[in-house]
Amino acid sequence: MKRRYGKSVIWLWSAIIGTCFSLNIVFAQYPSFNVQGKILNSRINEPISFLVITANSQSAEYRAISDEKGGFLLENLPAGSYMLSISSIHFQPKDIQLALNKDTTINITLEPAQRVLDDVYITASESKGLTSSSTIDRKAMEHLQPSSFTDILELLPGGRAIDPKLTTMNQIRLREVEEASAGYDISSLGTAFYIDGSPINTTANMQTTRGFTTTDPHGSRNSTNKGVDMRSIPTDQIESVEIVRGIPSVEYGDLTSGLVKITRKKGNTPYSVRMKADGFSKLMAAGKGFYFPEKNLSLNADIDFLDSKSDPRDNYENFKRLSGSIRTEKLWETNQGEFTWNASIDYGTTIDNQRTDPDNSYALTDSYKSTYNRIALSNQFTYKFANKSVLKSLNLSTNFSYQNDLVDLVRWTQARTATVLINSLEEGAHDARYVTPSYAAELRVDGKPLNAFVKARADFEFRTKQINHQFKVGAETNYSKNNGDGQVYDLDFPLRQDQTARPRAFNSIPAMHNLSFFAEDVMHMYVGDHTVNLSAGLRGMGLLSMDKQYSIANKIHLDPRLNIKWTLPQMEINQQRLSIGLGGGYGIHTKLPTLNHLYPDPVYEDIIQLNFYHNNPEFRKANVMTYITDPTNYGLAAAVNKKWEINSDINFAGNRLAITYFNEKMSSGFRSSSRYRVLDYKDYDNTSIDAGNLTQAPETSDFEYEEAREFRGYSVNSNGSALYKEGIEYQFTTKRLSSINTRFTLSGAWFKSTYASSQPSYQVITQNVVTDGKTRQYVGIYEEDAGNVRQQFNTNLIVDSYLPKLGLTLSSSVQSFWFTSRQQNFNSGRPTAYMDIQEELHPFTDAELSHPDLQWLNIPRHESTFRKYTVPIDIQVNLKATKEFKNKMRISMFVNRLFKYAPNYESYGITQYRQNLTAPYFGMELNFTL
Repeated sequence: MKRRYGKSVIWLWSAIIGTCFSLNIVFAQYPSFNVQGKILNSRINEPISFLVITANSQSAEYRAISDEKGGFLLENLPAGSYMLSISSIHFQPKDIQLALNKDTTINITLEPAQRVLDDVYITASESKGLTSSSTIDRKAMEHLQPSSFTDILELLPGGRAIDPKLTTMNQIRLREVEEASAGYDISSLGTAFYIDGSPINTTANMQTTRGFTTTDPHGSRNSTNKGVDMRSIPTDQIESVEIVRGIPSVEYGDLTSGLVKITRKKGNTPYSVRMKADGFSKLMAAGKGFYFPEKNLSLNADIDFLDSKSDPRDNYENFKRLSGSIRTEKLWETNQGEFTWNASIDYGTTIDNQRTDPDNSYALTDSYKSTYNRIALSNQFTYKFANKSVLKSLNLSTNFSYQNDLVDLVRWTQARTATVLINSLEEGAHDARYVTPSYAAELRVDGKPLNAFVKARADFEFRTKQINHQFKVGAETNYSKNNGDGQVYDLDFPLRQDQTARPRAFNSIPAMHNLSFFAEDVMHMYVGDHTVNLSAGLRGMGLLSMDKQYSIANKIHLDPRLNIKWTLPQMEINQQRLSIGLGGGYGIHTKLPTLNHLYPDPVYEDIIQLNFYHNNPEFRKANVMTYITDPTNYGLAAAVNKKWEINSDINFAGNRLAITYFNEKMSSGFRSSSRYRVLDYKDYDNTSIDAGNLTQAPETSDFEYEEAREFRGYSVNSNGSALYKEGIEYQFTTKRLSSINTRFTLSGAWFKSTYASSQPSYQVITQNVVTDGKTRQYVGIYEEDAGNVRQQFNTNLIVDSYLPKLGLTLSSSVQSFWFTSRQQNFNSGRPTAYMDIQEELHPFTDAELSHPDLQWLNIPRHESTFRKYTVPIDIQVNLKATKEFKNKMRISMFVNRLFKYAPNYESYGITQYRQNLTAPYFGMELNFTL
């Protein structure tokens, strides 16, 4: 595998370098213009660092950040008219009109200001790019006061403030009504997370205790096949977040739902300490950034610790997180270009604890502990060419991460009757012993996921007539392997006495090797006074080195994606500027299965054939028939989501309205589906021997028996989940009213999520039905959909103000759910076919409805099951406040549900009472900046 992986990396680089030289020769060299200069404080004539400079034209927006010396560089701007804009909370904003037809150098001076917040947002701002996305900067996160990444989702269209639930796995669900079942985990699994350009890979996560326990404390924390657990992502290291809800660039793949791009702090930053406390958790974080101008080197370091409880009164269940990061950036400048090296080393650990309260249970030994330890090393090498060639830059990114994950579970187990010990690792009939009447059972799940990521990209720029092209091509490879020991326990002391699983070493499972390539052209063109921006790209992806039994092996999945934006000519109404942009996009998005999907645990089905329990232990006899089923679905395919959207962006007099309609269709999501097989066994008669006159232990052959067979079920991973999303997202933002320093932001969404089963389901006849003295003799096949439709419509009104003389920032949000609804998809409960114990398939006709046995396969449905249940208005008011003291200390507090209005309502003649409303949830934090 290592040799194949090395060859893939060599192939990757060869393809990139070859493409670079080919395109550099083919395309003619076209001129492009740069704008550079310095930003100075007008009062003391010193450079101002880390300010954002934007250059806006009718077609696009370009950005740069001033360095330690106040210098900035805007590269590769097409000829035209631009508005250079600079804003800062410490300086007066400045706009400069610029007609660009050559390389330009300009020095800019800014006047210090007490505080200007016109371009500072404390909520998410809609992107002005080609697809629908939300950008959340540091200022918004500081005011939000999050404990984990989960809290940030409140700022998205359709989001709402909720109490943290840090003792359960936190999934992300974009453009979706909440409360989906586990069969639709593809929604979170299909959302890709990138931190500073490197993905968080969960493909090799196999930390599950399913099948080994009856009551599973790990079930609510289990993130296997569910994507990224957002509890593990701290927010104090983050500078900004972009959450792409629409069609992302083909540079990003192995996703279906969306993309989260996290950019962490970089460069010189002051010493900062944050301490937060709320009703559930305590958090402490610290960080500092250094810049050494003589070496063109920056260094950033951050650390944070979180301790959270499920209930402030319960000390026996909690969640802890400790994370740290060290990041560097080194720049080398030559006459030929710039070479930048970014490197980071990250460590993160989370601990889930749960143990028994000794005052409430006799089983004082019961405990649960899950630990997640991850260390990651990332590098990014970028070379920017200084000449005017078509080839602008080369980029190589690498990321290597290693995890050491453990689940330790202890349960006091006590047999109520004579229980046969089931622990065979081989198929067939065998004599068995009896379990120890009571014992402390222990289970350890040892996982060691190893992930390697390498990505190479080349960027080009050229012009063809009136069209400016920004073209990129690249390839990447992902390698995932779990080197853990898997589930480990003493076979004589299982946690569950009828368990359907046995130990399996994770390191026996083959690695997964994903190879991808992509190419994309972003075009800027002018048609008269109109501007059209268009991005068109193609991504290919496939799994290498897989067994050819899998239909997905060596198959290339192609994802074409297209985004377009049409900007109309600017108009003036009453000397106020009006600009209108219309856009849309279409894309195919593919998510490959995980290791656990492709290599599931074998299923053990144990049938007790003989259980002869005698008062004399030497005369006891038990016999078990064990079947081992391989639930591998070799026909498992990738999940594919087809997504399109249309949007509009209207700006007038500093006020902005953004509206997006989207439609997504995915019929191949991953889920666990039921299957059945017929098992033969012998049913021994305990009364066929004289138990009272035994003089020696009987043999199994001494008992009479009858041949028997019945259906037994198991689960396979399938493409049986369909998820259809439709909705409208909107955000209206006013300009900041200077008289009261206040901005109004109205956002929200209407979501319709349809959950459906796209494949037939199987169900065994109830065990209460006895056919000739036997049970489980028939299986029904049901073609009808068993899903449901959920809708919600919400509005969030945020009013934020800044009082400069008091150093006080206030915001109040009124979050309204105008309605939520749910309706189960109709299904009659009648099977289309059934299978008998001879494994013959028959159609289910009207005659079977009166059959004494088969009639029970028909499951009558009451019409009330399919009614649409709507919950009316639910409003809550939240308050946040921040007080600053001379830019050195900041005290913040928040109160969620300061006021709540959720009246009782009537549904189908029944009054639904909502008097037991959740109490306000509040917290506060203290920040020091040195």
